Amino acid sequence: MPGPGSHAESLARLRRHVENEVPEAISLLGSAYRHGLLGVVKSDKKAAKIWKRAVELKNVDAMFQLAGLYWIGSGVKLDKNKAMKLYRAAADRGDALAQFNLGILLRSEKKFEEAFRYFALAANQGYTEGEASLGYCYTADGEGTEVDLGKARYWYARAAAKGHQIAIDDLAGLDA
Repeated sequence: MPGPGSHAESLARLRRHVENEVPEAISLLGSAYRHGLLGVVKSDKKAAKIWKRAVELKNVDAMFQLAGLYWIGSGVKLDKNKAMKLYRAAADRGDALAQFNLGILLRSEKKFEEAFRYFALAANQGYTEGEASLGYCYTADGEGTEVDLGKARYWYARAAAKGHQIAIDDLAGLDA
C-alpha cells in the first residue's frame, strides 16, 4: 500500500485509527498536537486531552507524555502528584525513560532507595542515563545502596562507552 502523499492524508489516516480507539494512534495524535506536526496547530492543552484518552486505554507512551505535561504544568494544571503517578504507571510497565525520570523525581524527594531501584531498572535495559545515575548511586555515599566503587566503575564504564560525558568524567575521577 502506498504511503500517504501529504500531511493532510496522514492526519486523515491517523484520525480513522483514533476513531477506532487504537491506543497507539491516539497517542500519536497527542504527539502531533504537542509538537505541531501533520499540519495541526501546536497545543499542549489539546495534546493533554487526547493523551488522557490514550492513558485510559493503558497506552504507556501517553502515560509518559502526559506525566511530563503535569510535571511542568503545560496544557494542564501543574500537579506533581499526578505526574509521579503517571511516571510510575509507565515505569512499572517497563518504559526505561519513565523509570529514569521517576528515579530523578524520587531522588529529588530524598527517596533514595526507591530511586535506586528505578535507575537499576532503566540501566538494566541499557538506558544510558540510567546507567550513569546508577554509577552515581554507588559512589554518592551510597544513595539508595551501599557504596561499591567496583559497581560504580562498571555502570560508569557502560555509559561512558556510549559517549555519556558525565560518566566519562566520573569514571576518570574514580581512576584518579
